[in-house]
Amino acid sequence: MASNITKPKTYELYTPYKTKLMSDAEINREYSKLRSIANKRLSRLQGQNLGMTARTGYKFPTIKQIEQSNRMDVKSALSEVSRWLRDPRSSVTGEKEFLADFKEMFIEKGYSDLVTSTDQIYRTIQFLEEIRGEYNNKLLPSGDALDALQQAERLKIPQDKLIENIDIFVQHLDELEDIKPTKGGRKFSSQRLNALIRKWK
Repeated sequence: MASNITKPKTYELYTPYKTKLMSDAEINREYSKLRSIANKRLSRLQGQNLGMTARTGYKFPTIKQIEQSNRMDVKSALSEVSRWLRDPRSSVTGEKEFLADFKEMFIEKGYSDLVTSTDQIYRTIQFLEEIRGEYNNKLLPSGDALDALQQAERLKIPQDKLIENIDIFVQHLDELEDIKPTKGGRKFSSQRLNALIRKWK
């Protein structure tokens, strides 16, 4: 499905190479300008309870806060804020269009009960990001993870409990090498996951 997300105003991307060619004064001036624009967008998103980052109340830090921190410098911060502003989802319109596309895609794939509300869509996205970050889709493909999440939602199993169960499941994957796939061609169905969790606990 082609994305219909409207692109916001394009800002220059400040790569590490580009910032090397800038003076400190230029970097500070441009960061302050983009930070102001980005934080206004975050406030608009937060006001409508949209955006994974905005919903946490995050704001891009001031130069003074950056200088007092050991985590990044102003050059890195400029690269980060310019990259964020170029993301279509950094605007309210872009985020709403992303959510609509995401919901439509999941309904088409048979996961309509995972996208019944904006809050649930974000929970589903967060779940997938955790699974991808932990297992890189290699040990537990997204489809299998979504099957497990779908069943967990139906059984009212908290998402953190499901993540714990999946951790246990993945720890025992070496025991599953000889297990035949399900009729759908998967080894890691949600039904099998739950049966094995009961066995291993």
